[in-house]
Amino acid sequence: MHELDQIDIQLLHMLQADGRIAVAELAQRVGLAAPTVQRRVRLLEERGYIRGYAALLDPIKLHLPVTAFIFVETMAGCDLDQVEADLIQMPGVQELHRLIGEWCFLLKIRTATPQTLENIVYQMLRKHPHVRRTETTLATSSPYETTLLPLPPFEKYEG
Repeated sequence: MHELDQIDIQLLHMLQADGRIAVAELAQRVGLAAPTVQRRVRLLEERGYIRGYAALLDPIKLHLPVTAFIFVETMAGCDLDQVEADLIQMPGVQELHRLIGEWCFLLKIRTATPQTLENIVYQMLRKHPHVRRTETTLATSSPYETTLLPLPPFEKYEG
């Protein structure tokens, strides 16, 4: 793994907050030339620190008000990689986490209606040959969600 210096961390902070920020703006903020910053960002991408860029969409405005968290327990000895691949393909899945403990997976699903969620749970999830049981919890609201990771603090570069 490559070590991150203070400028890399500062760039990650800024890109995480605004993935559309211009290289010229990044360069001005860190006090380096734009080609240097562009090279640093490309290296952060190549090294896997930056996996991609995305627009954050409003699920309510897109008529996806139902948010459910579903715990999934699988059958003993099943191929977890295959179950994982199947779960990811289900409609509305936003997140999939492998767990250690009573449950094997935690899904976050968004749907348009409770009936759509019910169909996913009963027609797809519970009928999966390797799913032993599930437990679903509905969120009544989502006052805070973020894609921001807790990066280490940085010292402003005074180049």
